[in-house]
Amino acid sequence: MDFDKKRPALENIKKDASKKPFDKKAYRLKKYSKKYKLEQWEEQRKKKMLYDYHKSIKNDPMLGSYKPKSFDEDTIDSNEQNVGKFVRHPDLIEKENIKKQTEKSKRDPFYKAKQHLEKIKQEKMQKQQELEKSRVERAQKLEEYKKKKQERFKKLSKKTKRGQPVMTGRLELLLEKIQST
Repeated sequence: MDFDKKRPALENIKKDASKKPFDKKAYRLKKYSKKYKLEQWEEQRKKKMLYDYHKSIKNDPMLGSYKPKSFDEDTIDSNEQNVGKFVRHPDLIEKENIKKQTEKSKRDPFYKAKQHLEKIKQEKMQKQQELEKSRVERAQKLEEYKKKKQERFKKLSKKTKRGQPVMTGRLELLLEKIQST
């Protein structure tokens, strides 16, 4: 008994017995499951978006500055900005829209990020189209090359009954070569 009390390793074993057992299935799910990783990624994304949203609300100067409109402001006559809206020249309307967008982009960091994302997507699409175009061209050239090679092989591989090469195909190839140069 005294011997067991002096051994510190025995005490550690007794303490570890209260520790919960290792769950291999849960570990493997966390380690290798794509579904689990996707869920984790979605949770992090949601948290980040909420954080950004609350941050933008905190920094919004318009927050808490709600001013109710008076009765006169709602009427059409008092709102001079909308009078003649549909009669204006389309260029003027477009300039106003651009002006509003620039004002919005100065205030809203999400708008800037969205614009940046759209620009990146557009560049990606353009690159994909160029790659697809070059791939198609390469495939066409390869097909033409194989066709020419097969025709050339047919002309060169023709034999007579006795196994001698037919010279007409070879002469035609030589003639084409001379004409191309």
